[in-house]
Amino acid sequence: TVRLTGYLEHQFSANHYPTSGWQQLDYDRIRVDVNARAGMGSRASVAVVYQLYRGNTSIALADVLPEELGVVVGDATVDLETRHYLNHAYFTIRPGPVELTAGKQFLTWGAAAVFNPTELFRPKNILEPGYEREGVGAISAKLPFGALCDFRVAWVPDGGFETSGKLVRIRHHLAGFDLSAIAAEIHEQVLPSVVTGLDGLVERRRTVGGDLTGELFGLGVWTEATWSNFAGENWLEVTAGGNYSLADGTLLMLEGFFNGRGEWDAPYSATSWLHRLTGTRRTLGKGILVGNVTRPFGQLWSLGMSALGNAGDGSGVVIPSVSYSFAENVDLLFNGLVYFGGSGTEFGAGDLGGFLRGRVYF
Repeated sequence: TVRLTGYLEHQFSANHYPTSGWQQLDYDRIRVDVNARAGMGSRASVAVVYQLYRGNTSIALADVLPEELGVVVGDATVDLETRHYLNHAYFTIRPGPVELTAGKQFLTWGAAAVFNPTELFRPKNILEPGYEREGVGAISAKLPFGALCDFRVAWVPDGGFETSGKLVRIRHHLAGFDLSAIAAEIHEQVLPSVVTGLDGLVERRRTVGGDLTGELFGLGVWTEATWSNFAGENWLEVTAGGNYSLADGTLLMLEGFFNGRGEWDAPYSATSWLHRLTGTRRTLGKGILVGNVTRPFGQLWSLGMSALGNAGDGSGVVIPSVSYSFAENVDLLFNGLVYFGGSGTEFGAGDLGGFLRGRVYF
């Protein structure tokens, strides 16, 4: 059997920067998913995305970096161009008890809501962690050995054999909790390519860790932790959080993240800023708190308020949101962004912003 689904999405966003004032960005995005199932548990899934940008499509690095670093980068920009790509494309077969998956797939399994130290590929957008992510080209094998228990290995081709990613993960269910352990080796750039203009300058990173999730005294709880070694540096990353649902449907969530790779306070190095902008660093600070309150109103409306704060430098961002199910297959979403913090702090380089997004499913 073959199933065809997808959506058309339009988003208009506006952001105010202290250096250049208001900037607008508008895009159209269409995604088409094809899912097929065959005999013996075999299946295939492909999603094609086409995204067209309009407006201020050249983002000045000086707008998203602290004032003192903006002088260094000068007029350098990041240009947003029309994209057409495979979000994912993989097939799965089951020769015996083993499930083999090949292609651009999702290596996502972290228990945390926003910060997932055990996920080493395609980290979440911390300002909108629930938005879809792109897959990773890999070959993986999973061996189930009980309910909610399995052993998985993955190979992520990247350059030669030595620089390709290797990953082993085991998951188990015990006393009402899901727990896992992971060991991985990947290669990362010492300096972002936006700085060097080169694809080289990579070093090996080794990571071990695990996660745990379950329910405790009526609270949904989770924690993740990893220990990593990279280019002579060792650091710990830990996330812990929980959520609770009230009788009226209000959902409360609180999560804390410790990043041993970060600093307790500004100023942060130019290299750290560029790593964060390119997604190879989760945060600049060591301690980040994130909270969220979401409440449905009737069957169509939902109001939310999220906030992220850097516990060291005192900066943060508040994200109010309103969602409306306009029709059965039509969703509208408004997200605001209100930044606060001094110059050079993690979130202080921003000002005000937000977006309005509409999506029609088919």
